[in-house]
Amino acid sequence: MFHLRQLKTFAIAAETLSFTATAQRVHLSQSSVTGQIQALEVQLGEQLFERSNNRISLTAAGARFAVRARELLAMADLAVDEVRDRVSGAVESIAVAAPQTLCASLLRPLAHAAALAPSGARIRVLERNSAGVLDALLEGQADVGLLHGRPGSDAFNVHELTRDTPVVVMPAAHELARAGPVEVDDLAENGLVATAPGCRYREYLESVMTTSSRPWSIRAEADSVPTLLGLVEAEVGLALLPRRAVARHGFGCVVRPLAAAHAIPICVVTRAAPTLTAVHEFIEGLRALDWSSDQPVPAVDVQDFARRVAVAKQE
Repeated sequence: MFHLRQLKTFAIAAETLSFTATAQRVHLSQSSVTGQIQALEVQLGEQLFERSNNRISLTAAGARFAVRARELLAMADLAVDEVRDRVSGAVESIAVAAPQTLCASLLRPLAHAAALAPSGARIRVLERNSAGVLDALLEGQADVGLLHGRPGSDAFNVHELTRDTPVVVMPAAHELARAGPVEVDDLAENGLVATAPGCRYREYLESVMTTSSRPWSIRAEADSVPTLLGLVEAEVGLALLPRRAVARHGFGCVVRPLAAAHAIPICVVTRAAPTLTAVHEFIEGLRALDWSSDQPVPAVDVQDFARRVAVAKQE
């Protein structure tokens, strides 16, 4: 019917919306790219692109076909990888994308899951914000994503691992440190430090603060948990963070529960497409862990697995 090279050419054209840029990416002449697209349109009996004033845009049929084309190309790449790995016996590397709020608390269970996987895969952790995790999955930069909450898209497979409780972090000498659960209005009165936009916990914070009867403000933003805790300790503001992330650090801060807070799911996410055997084994290892504690898998010596975990921060 059609060839993989045609699908690849079409997928790049759908991404770039430029036959010239596509030709440069696939190392063909522009006329060859145009010919491949026209051949696809004839085979499918549908126009895939609107052409106007040297510009192109996807038609409704083109947008639908772009989704399926990317899935078919991913399946083809997966089949090649599976065969090569089984023939060579090579140990695969699994890229795991996660926000820093989860990286701070999940390195130990990630290492443990790698140890449980029969493939002996090496784990590479990519720190991304929540939006970046989903982008990394869709772009093929990551095999697995970890998120607070569920992505609202059918493009992903999602498994809930556990739930995490939001806590209010404050200086040890703060007046609220001697009280019980913190009310939303108390947060508003004190000012806040928060994760940057694009993080699920930033979205959660903003949704919580909309219920406040008092004006509120964010005084500082940071991407990392240690930096946020440092800002709290310096009395810049209070923070709303996952209990598991805070439990991993020894700053001079205390935590108090947020009144009427709901636990937030921690989910493992993959593309809604077939996954490598090693990735499937790794996910099953994560799901098999005991997540009932704030510090899961206490018996694991992380140093034993350190050689199998590499951390690559987003620039």
